Amino acid sequence: MTQGIFVGRQPIVDRDQKVVAYELLFRASATATRAEFDEMGRAAVRVMVNTFASLGMEAVLGESLGFFNVTREVFLSDALEALPRDRVVIEILENVEPDDEVVARCRALHEAGFLLALDDWVVDDPREPLLRFARFVKVDLPAVERRDLRRLARALRRGTMQLLAEKVETREEFEACRAMGFDLFQGYFFARPVVLEGVSLDAAKTTLIQLLQQVTGEVETRAIVETFKQDGKLGLNLLRLVNTAGRAARVRFETIEDAVRHLGRQQLGRWVAILLYAQGDDGNLQSPLLTTAAHRGRLMELIVASGEAGAEVAKERERAFLVGMLSMVDALLGRPLETLVGELRLSEDMARALIHHEGPLGELLSLVESIERAEVDKFESRLESHGLDLEALQALEHEAYDWVHGLLRSEP
Repeated sequence: MTQGIFVGRQPIVDRDQKVVAYELLFRASATATRAEFDEMGRAAVRVMVNTFASLGMEAVLGESLGFFNVTREVFLSDALEALPRDRVVIEILENVEPDDEVVARCRALHEAGFLLALDDWVVDDPREPLLRFARFVKVDLPAVERRDLRRLARALRRGTMQLLAEKVETREEFEACRAMGFDLFQGYFFARPVVLEGVSLDAAKTTLIQLLQQVTGEVETRAIVETFKQDGKLGLNLLRLVNTAGRAARVRFETIEDAVRHLGRQQLGRWVAILLYAQGDDGNLQSPLLTTAAHRGRLMELIVASGEAGAEVAKERERAFLVGMLSMVDALLGRPLETLVGELRLSEDMARALIHHEGPLGELLSLVESIERAEVDKFESRLESHGLDLEALQALEHEAYDWVHGLLRSEP
């Protein structure tokens, strides 16, 4: 990683709320030099090239596209040619004047197969000459009046162009933009809990809640196996997930009894939590809730593991993972977090971490949430207490990304 630069990402979902792309977020460290800060545009491209070369595209993006914005200077330079043209989307900022030089550059990149996006499009946008080269047009919801939004959507729907609504923060905004014809959506609306009064959980989720209660409690292993057998599909999904994850170690379980007995309670808890997010009418492993929660859990686990070793640390790793995974369960199930935590009968410190962000696990959850939002100014000073600096954190984050992408590849 280029010193002084942190790379985060934010999911972009389609009309079915499946993750299809990520916005790559480049942030300067508080300790970055002035020269590094001024060179953020070029540094961002160098970071991407170096990261993709050392870790591979899959580790950062999985099978998704990567959006990132560039300044006029970087857009006109030859730095972009080093990027994989079929996997990245170059965003042209709203302050880039569409003069002859920019139009010519757009034409050249378009003809070379690069994907272009026009960022923060508004009514009477002066970048109209660039539209014919763009595959995506991004509209910043807070910057456009609702009455103008529908007009923009109608005017921009042409050919293969896709409309992307960004800063979508509520379900109502998502549904309204989808009704207007937007194709893609960026923002944390999917993480906002919507409490559904009087709506019962489906049978599979009820069974998974029961399994989490059993795994985190003192129920005999035999009872856990019997609960899995109540729903044959859940057992098959568990075997599929753990066998995919165990390929590198050449571990394979043939029966649910083998998996439950060999995984142990703590490991089993992680897979049950993953199944809770993945279970749905279509078994959607591409949901932003699952990818975000799984990344939170894995990153929390890796931060704990980066410290001292030992049996107690191994136990704390699993607890950290479970706190991260369960931190979005209220948005998943449409029920208050306090109610769900009570039903799961979690330990007091895990409950405090989830509900109040208190205690060591709660502090770690807050840290990872700030990392998730690429809020370097909020999290950088807290890394030292975990024995990390920005570069070490970035390595752990990439490891977490890679783990989540491996999980998604287990989808049938």
